[in-house]
Amino acid sequence: MSLLTVTLVSCEKDEKITYDGNAKVTTTLSAESVTLDKDKKEETALTVSWESTPLNVNVAKPLYEIVFTNGKKSKIETVSESPAVFTVAQLNKIAIEVNAKANEETEISVAVKRKLGSNHYIGFTEKKLKVTAYKDLIPPTEWGVVGSAAPNGWDGPDTPFWKLVGDDTQYVAYVTLKDGEIKFRKNNKWDTNLGGGNGSLSDGGNNIKVKAGTYKILLNVDAKTYSIEEYTWGIVGDGANGWDADKGTDIKLSYDGSTNSWKAENVTLKDGQIKFRLNNKWDTNYGAESDVQPAPEQNGKLSSGGKNIKSSAGTYNVTISIDEENKTGTYKLEKL
Repeated sequence: MSLLTVTLVSCEKDEKITYDGNAKVTTTLSAESVTLDKDKKEETALTVSWESTPLNVNVAKPLYEIVFTNGKKSKIETVSESPAVFTVAQLNKIAIEVNAKANEETEISVAVKRKLGSNHYIGFTEKKLKVTAYKDLIPPTEWGVVGSAAPNGWDGPDTPFWKLVGDDTQYVAYVTLKDGEIKFRKNNKWDTNLGGGNGSLSDGGNNIKVKAGTYKILLNVDAKTYSIEEYTWGIVGDGANGWDADKGTDIKLSYDGSTNSWKAENVTLKDGQIKFRLNNKWDTNYGAESDVQPAPEQNGKLSSGGKNIKSSAGTYNVTISIDEENKTGTYKLEKL
């Protein structure tokens, strides 16, 4: 028998325990593959069960962590008893948070872990789960951008911050500002507001001076910090307003936080080719993933620096979704 010793830390004293080093938690999933349906959000999608080897030591009621992992992204759900049941909505939220792509099958690792002490886990097994998630509407946060530089002035309604996909600590707002001042406030009211400067915020702090432009603003309410940078996606190419990189003639896309995508409506395109780029520059640009491109009315895949996309003369609603971490994305040209 293999024996291991671990120190349990409490407020009153540290206690060492010895347990069987072969002890482990064995995970069982109710399904190996799940396709999630947004019309059945409250139905059960997955049941996670587990069995843990008895440790034969006196410890507090055990807590378990169900860890969902996709590449470098993980989501932890803390539970106490087996089984744990996840609804369609709950599992979809987890899948999206670990960067599963909507409407595509993604293989996720699932493991139930039992923690001993502050940073020690007994052995565990991993199971593979194939999940096809759906794209759900994302609700805005309670926070917004207000001020003389904001679209609706000091009276609001404020330009909303949205949850930043893959980051639980920050909110994001994409907004076109005028020369003036801004602050950040909660629920379109002055009861809770943040101001300051140079990236730092305080409760009821000073107005933040800004210059006219289109910006990406990141807000960390807990740390009371913010960042602001020029940020706008546009359509470039002879199928739009030309390839000229210096004139700023790209057709501008607007952010839709509810779908985490960029859109432009009633866009006039010509016979030619287009690409999508950031800030009217070629440093960051996206094109077709392959030479085999869909008809204009269908979705296509994007890759960083990809190939030119053929366009046909007409009026379109254009939508793109960019995964900056993986340098991929999708586009849709919907002919009107």
